[in-house]
This record gives sequence, structure tokens and C-alpha cells, in this order.
Amino acid sequence: MTEITKIDGVDFHPDWSRMPDHARHVFLCTGPRCTQRGALQLWKTLRRRLLEHEHIEVPGGVLLTRTHCQFPCNLGPVLTVYPERCWYGVRNKADVLRLVDVHLVGGDVVQDLLIKDLP
Repeated sequence: MTEITKIDGVDFHPDWSRMPDHARHVFLCTGPRCTQRGALQLWKTLRRRLLEHEHIEVPGGVLLTRTHCQFPCNLGPVLTVYPERCWYGVRNKADVLRLVDVHLVGGDVVQDLLIKDLP
């Protein structure tokens, strides 16, 4: 078992020196306006659903990252998926569950959740 040590007072673990395996990188905004719209609870739903599918930080899976403001705040909470460059507005638990099942696990873009006005 690998031990967590301290280097210069900061926790250090050898696995933290590499990027976890993943196929998609998902960013969920937890800036002030998205948080007021429930982003932190949606984050928990997103993470739990990916764990249920065993689809987090594995080959072919997802790497999750919380961000601060991504804009457009009025359409949030905002969730982006790369490499597809899909920007989603996720308003509730049902949106997040469908996005995980259809896009992140199934591979199909969820058209009705897309934020359309991207350059």
C-alpha cells in the first residue's frame, strides 16, 4: 500500500503525479451563480452516477473537475464536456442523470441540454 507523505508541509502521494486515465474531461461550474442554482448538489449526483457506472477515472471514462465561472451564468449550472466541446445547461438531477447515461456512458450528445450560442 502506498503511503501519503508530506513534502514541504503538503500531502504527497505518487499517484498524484500523473493524470488519471480518462476519455472525457468534464467541468462543472461551481461559481457563485451556478452554486445558487444548485451546482454543488448536482456535482454530488454527477459523481455518484459515474461511480455507479464505474466510469470515473478509468480508461474510456471521465475525469471530473469543478471550476469557477465558465459563463454563460444565466443558463447554468454550466457543465462542459471535452474533447467534444459540448456545453450543457443542467438544471436538475434528472438532467444530470440523463447526461451521464446518454453522453458520458452512451456516447451520444444530449441535444436538448446543449447551450447553442457558441462561436
